[in-house]
Amino acid sequence: MVLLPKFEPGAALDAIAEFGCTTAGGLPTMLLMMVEEQIARPRNISSLRSVVGGGDVVSGALQQRFKEVFGLTLYEIYAMTELCPMTTNRPGMSREGSVGVPLEGVELRVVDLDSRDVADGETGEIIVRGPGRCAGYWNDAEATRAAMGGGWLHTGDLGARDADGFVWFKGRKKEVIIRAGSNISPQEVEEALYKHPAVLEVGVIGVPDPVTIERVAAFVVLREGHAASAEDLCAFAKLHIADYKAPEEIHFREVLPKNPVGKVQRRALKEMLGAQ
Repeated sequence: MVLLPKFEPGAALDAIAEFGCTTAGGLPTMLLMMVEEQIARPRNISSLRSVVGGGDVVSGALQQRFKEVFGLTLYEIYAMTELCPMTTNRPGMSREGSVGVPLEGVELRVVDLDSRDVADGETGEIIVRGPGRCAGYWNDAEATRAAMGGGWLHTGDLGARDADGFVWFKGRKKEVIIRAGSNISPQEVEEALYKHPAVLEVGVIGVPDPVTIERVAAFVVLREGHAASAEDLCAFAKLHIADYKAPEEIHFREVLPKNPVGKVQRRALKEMLGAQ
């Protein structure tokens, strides 16, 4: 195992080339940065056999671009600190857009508000249990009971399961945007915008609206040398998702706020918009 003091795409690629690493993994943001770095300054990474991505939605656009640049399939996984990992795609058992099937020993259900299983294809909360689950939250018995009191870990994530057992991540319960009575997943809107060739990074949030409760706002970082207007991106999104889900406002930024492991922080986006 090769460990780096901190993530930097060039250093990660250099380590793969120098030590002949055979597998790698990271957050979508990290993998995207590695793709852009490999395009700009190619390394010999022929030792790589498999790469996994998780921690946030791995967009179809990133998976396609990764395969074009690295010549490898990027397998999406689903995990939490409390039980890691839970599901994964793997060779011979992969479905683009899903987070794969539960690992051996992991039980996973998709349930409604009353903890009853929903039908295949329906969205509900993902709950899981398995031998790798943590014992609880440190010095917080109340949080432990709330999340794990019934023996199942309530993830707070929304998902659906198809007839073949593949799990499809639909977003966080707390991040769902409610627009005029309709629930909108920020991840679905982000996925649509990532299909645009000019979009490098995107984060979507709901902002208060006196008429519709919330409206959809997107923060976008454009690729160097590419251009796109807010109108272009809104119209493009409507080609891939229902009109009512498309962003009503676009905010262009040079960088997006991220947490220490590289995940876009939607709460910070809301704070930025409030300050603005």
